[in-house]
Amino acid sequence: MYFLLTRPEEDSRRLAKQLKSLGHSAFCAPLLTIENIPAPKIDLNPFQAVLFTSANGVRAFAHNTDDRHIPCYAVGPATAAEASAIGFPSVITAGGDVEKLAALVIKDLSPEKGPLLHISGRDVAGDLSSHLEKAGFTLTRKKLYRAIKAKQLPPAAQDLITSGQITHVVFYSPRTAKCFMEIVQRYKLANFLSGITALCLSSAVSNVINSLDWHRIITAERPEQAELFKLIDITLEENRE
Repeated sequence: MYFLLTRPEEDSRRLAKQLKSLGHSAFCAPLLTIENIPAPKIDLNPFQAVLFTSANGVRAFAHNTDDRHIPCYAVGPATAAEASAIGFPSVITAGGDVEKLAALVIKDLSPEKGPLLHISGRDVAGDLSSHLEKAGFTLTRKKLYRAIKAKQLPPAAQDLITSGQITHVVFYSPRTAKCFMEIVQRYKLANFLSGITALCLSSAVSNVINSLDWHRIITAERPEQAELFKLIDITLEENRE
């Protein structure tokens, strides 16, 4: 199989390494570039827990502060793995989306014990704040990174698509999928997708690209990378979305 990987560079490289170790080919064509947003050092003392909804948020947090003294909640296993890697001693993992993260926080924590800190990008998917505020929590959101959309695919990636070598394109977020749609339309690549399978982490992602003429669209039942790749009989390392 030959995969076109669209995640930010660090995540795509990690996945490409795994796929190549299993005998597949992969080309990294990040459609989002992550840039940290300069911000004053965060003081964790007022908060009872910090919430992460992406691995990018964890990495941006690591650039901001070395403090790890409060409990950490992560949206899914990849985000949790990043949080553990930067030194959080207590990382609680939700089921892969913000609704499940909110439900877990509501079950575990009490509004009376203090506010919560959400580390995010400039743009977010899902509405974590409304779920938690309805339950009585105070949520402070710190935007520590921005995701810049690509305006085109690398020429080599376009060549791989038009020559029929790419067998799968992997999508992890609605924003990435939308960016791909825009590029496909701009560069007239839609007619070259009929032999390609789209792998989508959730229905929110597949809904963005389902108007294109794919060979097939495969959507994970749970928003986890390992679950998605199991659908095409590929077993990846755990906690690496």
